[in-house]
Amino acid sequence: MKFGLFFLNIQVDESSAEETLDNMVKTVTLIDSDEYYFDKVLINEHHFSKNGIIGAPITAAGFLLGLTNKLHIGSLNQIITTHHPVRIAEEASLLDQMSEGRFILGFSDSENKFEMAFFKRQLSSQQQQFEACYDIINDALTTGFCHPQNDFYDFPKVSINPHCVSENGPEQYVLASSKEVVTWAAKRALPLTFKWEDSLTDKERYANLYNETAKLFNVDVSNVNHQLTLIANLNDDGDIARQEVKQYLKSYITERYPDIDHAEKINTIIEENAIGTNDDYYESSLLAIDKTGAKTILLSFESMRDQNKVKNIIDMVNQKIFKNLN
Repeated sequence: MKFGLFFLNIQVDESSAEETLDNMVKTVTLIDSDEYYFDKVLINEHHFSKNGIIGAPITAAGFLLGLTNKLHIGSLNQIITTHHPVRIAEEASLLDQMSEGRFILGFSDSENKFEMAFFKRQLSSQQQQFEACYDIINDALTTGFCHPQNDFYDFPKVSINPHCVSENGPEQYVLASSKEVVTWAAKRALPLTFKWEDSLTDKERYANLYNETAKLFNVDVSNVNHQLTLIANLNDDGDIARQEVKQYLKSYITERYPDIDHAEKINTIIEENAIGTNDDYYESSLLAIDKTGAKTILLSFESMRDQNKVKNIIDMVNQKIFKNLN
């Protein structure tokens, strides 16, 4: 089992953008030390609100790669459907080269209809556009060249410079955002990133669909390393932890899920993530690992208001990782 962090960079009401981003930078540089056994850091893409203030996770990853020495850093959900695939390939290839293979390309289809419309993408062919974009990016990262001729892109063969230093390009993950994406990923043995906000039932359904599809198409996924994202907030007083998470996620959940019971959604997230006291989170986290088959756990401590407590919890988790390694 491997461990890492992910960052949503939600700017809560009383904090500035500078404070939000500084907290990410300080946490990342902290765990880059040899004393810590976290493996990776991934950054969320979000647009047009304070419920995630990084619209360009690859740019943020490049900044953090330049500050660090050992961590693998990248995007959690770079939305390839609303960006030109060649630009994504160029940026990913450049960071793979300059970081000597430490860049990770976590990518996603667009989950937001407004963003699809804003970036002038057709909803009716969204899955087809997503697949076309991925093929261009993957060709560029694995061969150094791309030459698409499909319904969405048709241009002469171009070289993506510099070529990747990694033999098969950066490590890749795709966000488990829909059954169509999960089915597509299984056919290619691409690892999934399970979302912290999805219910355990949905995560299990996606994991089963992935495995059933792979079996149907005779795809070997025995060595695929899925990732599970968990919101983490631990406190001797579990009520404080739960209240901090409610406050942190309230605006995001209202924006992301306008037509559901927001309180019920947040309560489910609290029950199924690593939130509460040290005794509260273990069984729910273990169950999620079992249901998804994930081999990497990504944690977000951003809902915790006291940065000293964040460090203490990170140190506690780090000691558990160390014990498991030995």
